[in-house]
Amino acid sequence: MGYYNSAAYLTQTNRLIASGRDLLAAADKSAKIPDLEKAAMPAGNHAFGFSPGAASSADPEDSLRAILFDVQSANVLIAAGIATEIPQPTSSPLAQALDQIEETQPGAASPVISYLFASGSVVNSPDLVSAKKSFRTDAQFSLDRVVTDAVDIIGSVLEQLKKLDPAQVVDAIENLGKPFEQAVAVGKLLQKGVDKLKNAVQSLLNLLGGGAFEEVKKQVSEIWTKLTNGEYARDILAWLFGVEQTMSRIDTILVSGSLDRTELDSASNAFRPLTDNFGNRMSLIKGMLGAVVLITGSLALLHVVAPWLPLALAGAYAALVGATVVIGMNYAGAGGILQWAKGVREIAESLAPASAAGS
Repeated sequence: MGYYNSAAYLTQTNRLIASGRDLLAAADKSAKIPDLEKAAMPAGNHAFGFSPGAASSADPEDSLRAILFDVQSANVLIAAGIATEIPQPTSSPLAQALDQIEETQPGAASPVISYLFASGSVVNSPDLVSAKKSFRTDAQFSLDRVVTDAVDIIGSVLEQLKKLDPAQVVDAIENLGKPFEQAVAVGKLLQKGVDKLKNAVQSLLNLLGGGAFEEVKKQVSEIWTKLTNGEYARDILAWLFGVEQTMSRIDTILVSGSLDRTELDSASNAFRPLTDNFGNRMSLIKGMLGAVVLITGSLALLHVVAPWLPLALAGAYAALVGATVVIGMNYAGAGGILQWAKGVREIAESLAPASAAGS
């Protein structure tokens, strides 16, 4: 396991929840702030990096989990600032932030995957015809799950982006990975929370790879343009993930006379861990999204003219869209900058005769 496995996540989030609950219950909230700040500190080095084609020093899922903690602790710090540092403080955002962590913990630590392939199912076809049918069905199912999980996130982000000025969204996409000037002073906890959110977004982009900035900007910009023009998210993602092309390629491969039943079944069985793994990683992205949505609501309570707020929030949403898309492209086997997994298209290509591979 990597340095930030599920046990580490649970330990840190439980500590953060306990510190947050103590602050909520305290008559003198200022006395509990140091403990909260300490609990919000990361457990390890968050200087995530990724070189396509090279082995990563940490499992991507562990790294996503660490970034999730950073986003959630940013949410807690901002909410604690709302509870202690503004003229009319309110504890409601802090309670919501802590509840969000508790709701996310099960999926982040032990992802629920019962909605994917039947638990424990294994393909063991009686003949070649059945093996071909199972392979095609399972490949289509895996691609559909990748698209469906990604659409769930993209649709939720779109609802949030609709609340922002479209020009600010475009500006945020263009400036992904670049620092922005914070023109309005805020309290200590609020400042720490905003800084932590910015760092978490940067960590996510770093995790996606050295070329992530341009790739993410390209994909997010294209999706944003298509969505604002009325196109459906599912159609956009199915196109980006190459679903139609992959299924067409699979049909071509399946008419080959040199296929082996055992190899086909082995390839079909490879879709199960692949699809589950993608679902696990999307559950972590969803956790980040849930925290960012709450941060959006908390910062709206500041009631100040702060041009950096929409830029920071739109940038966070854009990074989540970008991460969803480039991870989805990898798992679908549609190429892109990531090589975290052997995707559906690549599993299919492994069955192709040497003379027809990659055609």
